[in-house]
Amino acid sequence: MLGRMRDTLPFVIKADREGFLLIVNGEIPLPDLLEALRTKLEESKAFFQNSRMILDLRRRTFDPDEIHAVRALLEQAAGVELAEVRLGSSNGAFFRWAGAVLGVKVSLEGERERAAAAPQEPPPGAEPPLVVRQTCRSGTRIESPAELVILGDVNPGAEIIAAGDIVVFGTLRGVAHAGAEGDRSAKIWALHIEPQQLRIADVVALPPRGRKPKPKRYEVAEVKGDLIQVVSY
Repeated sequence: MLGRMRDTLPFVIKADREGFLLIVNGEIPLPDLLEALRTKLEESKAFFQNSRMILDLRRRTFDPDEIHAVRALLEQAAGVELAEVRLGSSNGAFFRWAGAVLGVKVSLEGERERAAAAPQEPPPGAEPPLVVRQTCRSGTRIESPAELVILGDVNPGAEIIAAGDIVVFGTLRGVAHAGAEGDRSAKIWALHIEPQQLRIADVVALPPRGRKPKPKRYEVAEVKGDLIQVVSY
Protein backbone atom coordinates (compact mmCIF):
# COMPACT_ATOMS: atom_id res chain seq x y z
CA MET A 1 0.00 0.00 0.00
CA LEU A 2 2.94 2.34 0.57
CA GLY A 3 3.91 2.15 -3.08
CA ARG A 4 0.40 2.70 -4.40
CA MET A 5 -2.83 4.28 -3.19
CA ARG A 6 -6.14 4.19 -5.01
CA ASP A 7 -7.36 7.63 -6.06
CA THR A 8 -10.68 7.09 -4.27
CA LEU A 9 -9.06 6.27 -0.93
CA PRO A 10 -8.51 9.46 1.13
CA PHE A 11 -5.98 7.91 3.51
CA VAL A 12 -4.57 4.74 4.99
CA ILE A 13 -3.87 4.21 8.70
CA LYS A 14 -1.23 1.63 9.57
CA ALA A 15 0.36 0.52 12.81
CA ASP A 16 3.79 2.00 13.46
CA ARG A 17 6.27 1.24 16.21
CA GLU A 18 5.79 4.80 17.47
CA GLY A 19 1.98 4.80 17.19
CA PHE A 20 -0.13 5.00 14.03
CA LEU A 21 0.93 6.09 10.56
CA LEU A 22 -1.60 8.22 8.65
CA ILE A 23 -0.75 8.10 4.93
CA VAL A 24 -2.60 10.83 3.05
CA ASN A 25 -3.69 10.72 -0.60
CA GLY A 26 -2.28 13.62 -2.60
CA GLU A 27 -5.37 14.09 -4.81
CA ILE A 28 -8.17 14.28 -2.24
CA PRO A 29 -9.44 17.82 -1.44
CA LEU A 30 -8.88 18.83 2.17
CA PRO A 31 -12.60 19.03 3.15
CA ASP A 32 -13.18 15.49 1.87
CA LEU A 33 -10.07 14.26 3.64
CA LEU A 34 -11.12 15.82 6.95
CA GLU A 35 -14.67 14.48 6.68
CA ALA A 36 -13.46 10.93 6.02
CA LEU A 37 -10.90 11.15 8.81
CA ARG A 38 -13.47 12.46 11.28
CA THR A 39 -15.81 9.57 10.44
CA LYS A 40 -13.01 7.05 10.95
CA LEU A 41 -11.96 8.56 14.27
CA GLU A 42 -15.51 8.72 15.59
CA GLU A 43 -16.23 5.14 14.55
CA SER A 44 -13.07 3.86 16.26
CA LYS A 45 -12.65 6.45 18.99
CA ALA A 46 -11.95 3.90 21.72
CA PHE A 47 -9.24 2.33 19.57
CA PHE A 48 -7.44 5.58 18.73
CA GLN A 49 -8.10 7.42 22.02
CA ASN A 50 -4.97 9.14 23.40
CA SER A 51 -2.69 7.51 20.81
CA ARG A 52 0.11 9.06 18.78
CA MET A 53 -0.20 9.65 15.03
CA ILE A 54 2.51 10.18 12.40
CA LEU A 55 1.30 12.12 9.36
CA ASP A 56 2.86 10.89 6.11
CA LEU A 57 2.73 13.62 3.43
CA ARG A 58 5.16 12.13 0.94
CA ARG A 59 2.30 11.94 -1.59
CA ARG A 60 0.87 15.38 -0.87
CA THR A 61 2.01 18.97 -1.31
CA PHE A 62 3.23 20.46 1.95
CA ASP A 63 0.77 23.00 3.36
CA PRO A 64 1.10 24.24 6.97
CA ASP A 65 -2.62 25.13 7.13
CA GLU A 66 -3.57 21.56 6.20
CA ILE A 67 -1.30 20.17 8.89
CA HIS A 68 -2.88 22.45 11.48
CA ALA A 69 -6.36 21.34 10.35
CA VAL A 70 -5.48 17.63 10.56
CA ARG A 71 -3.79 18.14 13.91
CA ALA A 72 -6.83 19.93 15.36
CA LEU A 73 -9.17 17.21 14.11
CA LEU A 74 -7.06 14.42 15.61
CA GLU A 75 -7.04 16.14 18.99
CA GLN A 76 -10.73 17.09 19.01
CA ALA A 77 -12.19 13.85 17.65
CA ALA A 78 -10.17 11.30 19.60
CA GLY A 79 -7.50 13.00 21.70
CA VAL A 80 -4.84 11.81 19.25
CA GLU A 81 -1.43 13.51 19.39
CA LEU A 82 0.19 14.47 16.09
CA ALA A 83 3.73 13.40 16.94
CA GLU A 84 5.55 13.70 13.63
CA VAL A 85 5.21 14.72 9.99
CA ARG A 86 7.02 12.79 7.27
CA LEU A 87 7.85 14.48 3.98
CA GLY A 88 9.67 13.81 0.74
CA SER A 89 13.41 14.40 0.44
CA SER A 90 13.29 17.68 -1.55
CA ASN A 91 13.62 21.11 0.07
CA GLY A 92 14.51 19.56 3.39
CA ALA A 93 15.98 22.67 5.00
CA PHE A 94 12.77 24.65 4.60
CA PHE A 95 10.68 21.82 5.99
CA ARG A 96 12.90 21.54 9.05
CA TRP A 97 12.19 25.17 9.82
CA ALA A 98 8.51 24.50 9.21
CA GLY A 99 8.68 21.67 11.72
CA ALA A 100 9.98 24.09 14.33
CA VAL A 101 7.03 26.41 13.78
CA LEU A 102 4.46 23.61 13.74
CA GLY A 103 5.88 22.20 16.95
CA VAL A 104 6.07 18.75 15.36
CA LYS A 105 9.16 16.77 14.41
CA VAL A 106 9.62 16.67 10.62
CA SER A 107 11.38 13.73 9.00
CA LEU A 108 12.50 13.40 5.40
CA GLU A 109 12.31 10.42 3.09
CA GLY A 110 15.64 8.64 2.59
CA GLU A 111 17.39 9.75 5.77
CA ARG A 112 18.80 7.05 8.03
CA GLU A 113 17.70 8.58 11.28
CA ARG A 114 14.44 10.51 11.57
CA ALA A 115 15.91 12.46 14.43
CA ALA A 116 18.36 14.00 11.96
CA ALA A 117 15.40 15.70 10.28
CA ALA A 118 14.23 17.46 13.42
CA PRO A 119 14.89 21.21 13.69
CA GLN A 120 18.65 21.48 13.41
CA GLU A 121 20.69 21.86 16.57
CA PRO A 122 23.63 24.24 16.35
CA PRO A 123 27.10 22.73 16.76
CA PRO A 124 28.80 23.20 20.16
CA GLY A 125 29.74 26.83 20.71
CA ALA A 126 27.56 28.10 17.86
CA GLU A 127 24.88 30.72 18.32
CA PRO A 128 21.31 29.34 18.23
CA PRO A 129 18.83 30.79 15.73
CA LEU A 130 17.00 33.91 16.81
CA VAL A 131 13.22 33.40 16.61
CA VAL A 132 10.97 36.47 16.48
CA ARG A 133 7.33 35.55 17.09
CA GLN A 134 5.65 38.61 15.63
CA THR A 135 5.37 40.76 12.51
CA CYS A 136 8.24 43.22 12.03
CA ARG A 137 6.71 46.64 11.52
CA SER A 138 8.17 49.76 9.90
CA GLY A 139 11.16 51.08 11.85
CA THR A 140 12.04 47.68 13.32
CA ARG A 141 15.64 46.50 12.98
CA ILE A 142 16.53 42.96 14.06
CA GLU A 143 20.00 41.42 13.95
CA SER A 144 21.00 37.82 14.60
CA PRO A 145 24.53 36.42 14.96
CA ALA A 146 23.26 33.15 13.50
CA GLU A 147 20.05 32.23 11.62
CA LEU A 148 16.98 34.40 11.96
CA VAL A 149 13.39 33.12 11.93
CA ILE A 150 10.46 35.55 11.70
CA LEU A 151 7.05 34.12 12.57
CA GLY A 152 5.09 36.81 10.77
CA ASP A 153 5.48 39.38 8.01
CA VAL A 154 8.33 41.84 7.48
CA ASN A 155 6.65 45.11 6.58
CA PRO A 156 8.10 47.92 4.41
CA GLY A 157 10.50 49.99 6.48
CA ALA A 158 11.62 47.04 8.62
CA GLU A 159 15.15 45.63 8.37
CA ILE A 160 16.26 42.11 9.30
CA ILE A 161 19.90 41.01 9.32
CA ALA A 162 21.46 37.62 10.01
CA ALA A 163 24.89 36.03 9.80
CA GLY A 164 23.20 32.89 8.45
CA ASP A 165 19.92 32.12 6.72
CA ILE A 166 16.76 34.17 7.12
CA VAL A 167 13.41 32.38 7.23
CA VAL A 168 10.18 34.42 7.13
CA PHE A 169 6.91 32.59 7.74
CA GLY A 170 4.98 35.38 6.09
CA THR A 171 5.52 38.03 3.40
CA LEU A 172 8.89 39.79 3.16
CA ARG A 173 8.35 43.41 2.09
CA GLY A 174 11.14 45.18 3.94
CA VAL A 175 14.94 44.87 3.78
CA ALA A 176 16.60 41.51 4.41
CA HIS A 177 20.35 40.85 4.65
CA ALA A 178 21.43 37.22 5.05
CA GLY A 179 25.03 36.04 5.30
CA ALA A 180 25.89 39.43 6.76
CA GLU A 181 29.40 38.31 7.72
CA GLY A 182 30.24 37.39 4.14
CA ASP A 183 28.60 33.99 3.68
CA ARG A 184 27.35 33.88 0.08
CA SER A 185 25.83 30.42 0.63
CA ALA A 186 23.20 31.87 2.96
CA LYS A 187 19.61 31.93 1.75
CA ILE A 188 16.48 33.95 2.37
CA TRP A 189 13.29 31.89 2.65
CA ALA A 190 9.78 33.38 2.77
CA LEU A 191 6.24 32.44 1.89
CA HIS A 192 6.25 35.47 -0.43
CA ILE A 193 9.14 37.82 -1.32
CA GLU A 194 8.32 41.41 -2.29
CA PRO A 195 11.28 43.23 -0.66
CA GLN A 196 12.50 46.79 -0.72
CA GLN A 197 15.99 45.29 -0.90
CA LEU A 198 17.66 41.88 -0.60
CA ARG A 199 21.29 41.36 0.39
CA ILE A 200 23.23 38.15 0.69
CA ALA A 201 26.80 38.76 1.86
CA ASP A 202 28.06 41.50 -0.47
CA VAL A 203 25.48 40.94 -3.22
CA VAL A 204 22.56 43.36 -3.40
CA ALA A 205 19.30 43.05 -5.34
CA LEU A 206 16.36 45.40 -5.76
CA PRO A 207 12.87 44.11 -6.58
CA PRO A 208 11.65 44.22 -10.19
CA ARG A 209 8.93 46.68 -11.06
CA GLY A 210 5.35 45.47 -11.09
CA ARG A 211 3.69 42.72 -9.09
CA LYS A 212 4.51 39.10 -9.57
CA PRO A 213 2.20 36.14 -8.95
CA LYS A 214 2.29 34.58 -5.51
CA PRO A 215 4.11 31.25 -5.22
CA LYS A 216 2.17 28.09 -4.48
CA ARG A 217 4.09 27.47 -1.28
CA TYR A 218 7.19 29.60 -0.73
CA GLU A 219 10.16 31.39 -2.31
CA VAL A 220 13.91 31.20 -1.83
CA ALA A 221 16.50 33.86 -2.63
CA GLU A 222 20.10 32.76 -3.10
CA VAL A 223 23.27 33.85 -4.88
CA LYS A 224 23.84 32.39 -8.34
CA GLY A 225 27.08 33.63 -9.85
CA ASP A 226 27.16 37.28 -8.81
CA LEU A 227 23.40 37.79 -8.75
CA ILE A 228 20.61 37.09 -6.29
CA GLN A 229 17.89 34.93 -7.81
CA VAL A 230 14.47 34.28 -6.31
CA VAL A 231 12.91 30.92 -7.09
CA SER A 232 9.23 30.17 -6.43
CA TYR A 233 7.98 26.73 -5.33
